[in-house]
Amino acid sequence: MNDEKEDLYRPPAGSMEQLIRENNNLKAENRQLNQKLIELEEDTQASLSAISHELRNSLTLLVGSVQLMEQDYPNVASTRYWSSIHSDLSHMQAFLQDLSSFKSLKALVPHCRLCDLTAFLRDVYHNCQTWFDGIHRRLILSCPKTHSILYADTAKLYQAITNLIKNGLEALGHEGTVSLCLREATEDETLLLGTETTVIEIKDTGVGLSAKQQEVIFQPFFTDKANGTGLGLPIARNIVESHGGKLCISSCPGKGSVFTILLPRLPNAVK
Repeated sequence: MNDEKEDLYRPPAGSMEQLIRENNNLKAENRQLNQKLIELEEDTQASLSAISHELRNSLTLLVGSVQLMEQDYPNVASTRYWSSIHSDLSHMQAFLQDLSSFKSLKALVPHCRLCDLTAFLRDVYHNCQTWFDGIHRRLILSCPKTHSILYADTAKLYQAITNLIKNGLEALGHEGTVSLCLREATEDETLLLGTETTVIEIKDTGVGLSAKQQEVIFQPFFTDKANGTGLGLPIARNIVESHGGKLCISSCPGKGSVFTILLPRLPNAVK
């Protein structure tokens, strides 16, 4: 009988007791929603793994069959659609590689160490130069003469920066430049991270992005490129955020884009 009375009892509207009860109800609902999100994320990851595994097996068979056909029938390589087959297979391999990277980044714990960021960016520049013809499309590096030290997972950071450079290259069309720049942080950028900040910029003179495109550019699988996977930019952002940093974009249609990587220099600021 007492339990029934407690269930029927409602505290006066606006009373402290009512506010406490509503707050507890909201907390309980929030816990339930978080649990559902966790379960949904686990189901999504399991589904992606299963799909990726099946696609990779099928792709391996296709690539093997194509190679055998080229060995047994050398003239097939000169047929009209053979280059398209190779291009499609390469695109599928790139997609599965990006999908694998994206899945693994969900639980990424960066293995950070002190690195010479200036030397590191020079290596990135030299390795990516082969993507540009150096005449119509160029990659430019801008670094201070003094060496800059950063606490980071260089393998993952390399992946993030090269993804952004590749994105810039794809935005150029037949000509233009992509700039890789290491510079000092502004006061606002330092305030944004709340700690001593390193800034890396990747700037292109390509087609640029509308405000609507910028809202969805980091969403997985979003792409407006014919051969894009829609995972390069989300992967880059996940890597930067796993370092306790931020990846920002500034763009204007017809005037190119600037991707700004903000990274904490100090080890205790990295997740």
